[in-house]
Amino acid sequence: MVLAQLMPRRFRACLPLIFAVCLVLVASIPAVAGDSERPVQASIFVSRTEASPTENVSFWIWIEPLKEKARKLVITEAPLDGFDVTSTTIPDSCLESRRTWVCIQDDLRPFSIEVQAVAKAGTEGRDIVYGASVALWKNGEGHDNEDSMDPIQLSASVHSVPLSVVAEANVDVRLEANESAVMPGNPVTYRVDVTNMGNKTAHDVSVVVTIPAAMVVTSATREPTIRDGRVTWVLDSVPIGTTVLSFTATLPPANDLQQVDAAVAATYGNASGGQVRLANVPTSLVVLPMRPQAPLSPLPALVVVAVLVFVLRSLFLPAGPIVPALRRPSGPAEVFLLHRSGILLHHVTPIQSAGLDSDIVGGMLSAIRMFVETTMNPSTGPLQEIRFRGGSIVFVTGENATLAALNARGNRVRFGRRALGFLRQFEKSNAQALRNFDGGASPLQGIDDLMSERPEREGRREAGMSPGCNSAFHGQANAHSTP
Repeated sequence: MVLAQLMPRRFRACLPLIFAVCLVLVASIPAVAGDSERPVQASIFVSRTEASPTENVSFWIWIEPLKEKARKLVITEAPLDGFDVTSTTIPDSCLESRRTWVCIQDDLRPFSIEVQAVAKAGTEGRDIVYGASVALWKNGEGHDNEDSMDPIQLSASVHSVPLSVVAEANVDVRLEANESAVMPGNPVTYRVDVTNMGNKTAHDVSVVVTIPAAMVVTSATREPTIRDGRVTWVLDSVPIGTTVLSFTATLPPANDLQQVDAAVAATYGNASGGQVRLANVPTSLVVLPMRPQAPLSPLPALVVVAVLVFVLRSLFLPAGPIVPALRRPSGPAEVFLLHRSGILLHHVTPIQSAGLDSDIVGGMLSAIRMFVETTMNPSTGPLQEIRFRGGSIVFVTGENATLAALNARGNRVRFGRRALGFLRQFEKSNAQALRNFDGGASPLQGIDDLMSERPEREGRREAGMSPGCNSAFHGQANAHSTP
């Protein structure tokens, strides 16, 4: 009462407020004293309060030891419900075992444990809680109530929201060639795969393939623009999926390129109105050397001509009556002595020439023999005889020369054996000259004896005629012997 009278009226009006503040301060003194008794302070922080599935969320467990007994702590993560932990970062003083960390500090200083997590699919609309507890490490012996501490429970919640989907195109291009190497003059086909992996159609897509300027584009799909080694397509739209473009080009024979490099690039618009440009790794093709053209061989033409000649001869020059044919002596009608190269060495015929050049006929006979022996199996040996309507051709082949007898009569096998003996004697007498024969003027020894006298005697002996009879071998010696 006395105090109230001594104080001014204005101060007396504030007395109730002052008494209330004093009561609050006095009541809070035990709580503060109790917190100061804790050996450790701990809290948890979160990087965001809302997250969609697959979006990353960071948690930090902040720990501050206050007393010596807080140097050894155990931090235990609560069971996860709605989160998948992707990574954890801990200080060097901590060890982790099954989502529990044991931390032993050298001094009393704060530290933190960082946990990266993502919300699981299907949690949209829920509050997902991440929690952990902090406690003193107990070794199990000699602890009294003074050292004990209830674990500090920490938690933070994140609200899971649906994932926002942005409609946009995502274009990729790839270039492939149908060959691993290019031959000048041969076509090469390139394929361009334009793939839209987004969820929206791409518009105004430009695809450019760069090739060497020397290459010539012969065909292409979608009518591109071709200029200075650039093949350009401008596509109004590319739907979701793969759109295939292609073109075919050739490399001219006259070029100095060692390899052909081709690259592809594309440009298209994105959802924000900008341009997206992308390129791919170039495709390289090795340029192969051109194959040399094989020289034209006269052998097929000679074979055809020879066959036609003998067929026509058998058709238009028949063998004649049977009785005169039986009266003819044995032996061949014509004999051609040929070098292994196909050149005519000597020609003997008992009849007048029918207008055929003996050199041409000899070349045809050589061509026929070489063609047959080349196409047949080598194990069959050299060609011995060709039979056709109205006649036959007997071949006797030596090392460097061949004897061809046309329309041989009598025992052709015995004739072949005797002719082989004559041919061997001729090759023995002219071995050096035949091996080095170049078609020039080189005399051959004994060619007249072999082609006239000995065959004549053998022909008479074969036919059983007297030496005075005409021999089939003894006819007109053609002047086409080697000069």
